[in-house]
Amino acid sequence: MKRTYLSDKQILLLYFLFLIASGTGLLLLPSSFRTGRLGILDALFTTVSAVCVTGLSTVPTGDFSFSGQIILLCLIQAGGLGFITFSTLYLFFPGSRLSFSNRAIIQEYYGSENIQKPRKIIRRILTFTLLIELTGMLIMYPGMVRQGVENPVFASVFHGISAFCNAGFSLYSDSLTRFASNPAVMTGISFLIITGGMGFMVLWNLFQMVRTSGKRKLKYHSKVMLFFTAALLLLGFLIFFFMERNRLLAGLSLPEALGAALFQSITTRTAGFNTVDQAGFSMPSYLLNIVLMLIGGGSGSTAGGIKVTTMFLLLLIFIKGIDDRGEISFLQRRISRDLLGKAGLYFLKALAILFVSLFLVTLFESFSWNSTAGFQAILFECVSALGTVGLSMGITSELSDLSQLVLICTMFAGRIGLFAIIIPVVTPETVYNIRYPEAEVLIG
Repeated sequence: MKRTYLSDKQILLLYFLFLIASGTGLLLLPSSFRTGRLGILDALFTTVSAVCVTGLSTVPTGDFSFSGQIILLCLIQAGGLGFITFSTLYLFFPGSRLSFSNRAIIQEYYGSENIQKPRKIIRRILTFTLLIELTGMLIMYPGMVRQGVENPVFASVFHGISAFCNAGFSLYSDSLTRFASNPAVMTGISFLIITGGMGFMVLWNLFQMVRTSGKRKLKYHSKVMLFFTAALLLLGFLIFFFMERNRLLAGLSLPEALGAALFQSITTRTAGFNTVDQAGFSMPSYLLNIVLMLIGGGSGSTAGGIKVTTMFLLLLIFIKGIDDRGEISFLQRRISRDLLGKAGLYFLKALAILFVSLFLVTLFESFSWNSTAGFQAILFECVSALGTVGLSMGITSELSDLSQLVLICTMFAGRIGLFAIIIPVVTPETVYNIRYPEAEVLIG
């Protein structure tokens, strides 16, 4: 009899649905919450936010018991590493094999290198994750001790995993505000956010350069990621500092104001931690927050958003235009029409999801008697959910049940729905007589 195999998109969907169902059931246990039991909607919202590494929450993380916080930590780690890592873990078991379709997915995310050795790719992902998270935790731990927090080891572990996975969950109701003047904690968190949002291919490429003393060169995708990540961080830092120095940051010393502006530029790229009140920004800074949250981090990373490389391709289309073959040549590399098409489709579908989410939340809140949320706060919330950022202007728990269900769907669509769009489908490609080498640029 003919065997029926699940498609890659079905495996992706089932994987995250399994995590969400399991996490919701575990958080509903009386032992997971400090006082009484958690409501079904709150448990579902928190689980989806953790699995989709968003950070939005209707219930403070500190209200969960120790076992409940452990459950959240496991959900964040599982969701952060994502479909690529966990859907190919079966390779470690004897008798398993890798399909051509799954090879295409791995190649899409990690380039052509070692495509015949997928086990090594998985080991590298897991090893790099553990080493980077451990490094960040060791950086944070002395600061946690000096701050006098309760159980500094667990606090370092929890915030380390949450930061690397760009989840934004914090054990404290004020997020990281209490650590704003703690250089060890803020350095560790920033290091983990940036490395987690770069993507494993970029990290591996950098590791190769260091190991070979520069003999191995940066790949095209790595150059794009490093340049635009640095440019976005610098742009955000300068605008936040000069716009808010005499407003939101007026009560801080110069070093503290510089640190707060830099961290805001870092955390807006889907991390979700905050050290200042998000509702206190001026309008230009508010708009910049929206843009940075929508862009997000790198492809194949723990970050969300439309991704830096998507923005790069859209800028090329906007500035340089497409040639008569539907391609763009840039820095002696050819950007194929397939990649350009994926970037455009990815961006348009993200905007469509955002519009539907924004429309439904404003609709439901307009019929809610107790609603005090304005359009600006709702837009911020919807973009944060779509980009799986987790920053909020403080209205998440005040929204109606229907609005919270919309945000749940938005987080799921932003993390899993958009991800599924770029799972590659093998199609024939037209061959031209003269062509540049194809650039390895990742989408999604």
